[in-house]
Amino acid sequence: MRIENSEEIITKWKTNIITGDLEDYTLKIDDDVNKDFAVLALYLDYTTVKASGYVMDHYEGYKKAASDILGLLGICLTQDDENKVINVKYSPPEDDLQEQLKKHIWGDE
Repeated sequence: MRIENSEEIITKWKTNIITGDLEDYTLKIDDDVNKDFAVLALYLDYTTVKASGYVMDHYEGYKKAASDILGLLGICLTQDDENKVINVKYSPPEDDLQEQLKKHIWGDE
C-alpha cells in the first residue's frame, strides 16, 4: 500500500471515528501488526460504520465480510475506555490459542 494512501486512510478513520464520545481517544497500532494490515483494518472499520447508514441488510453483510477478513489476517480492534485508546492488535487464530493453552498446561514436550 502506498504511504500517502495509508496516511489518508488513517486520517479519514480518525476524522470519522474519533468523534463525539470518542473524541479524547487515541489510536495505537501494536508493533507486531503489519502496517498494511492495520491500515486495512481501519479502512474496513471506517467503511463498515459508513455502511451502517444504508439498508440494514447491506450493513450486516459488509460487517460480516469485514470481520471475516480481519479474522483471516489475525487482526482485531479493541477499545480501552480506561486509557481512552483504540488499539489495532494481533489476535492469534483459535488453533494457535489452543496450542498455547496446551503448552501452558502441559509444558513443552
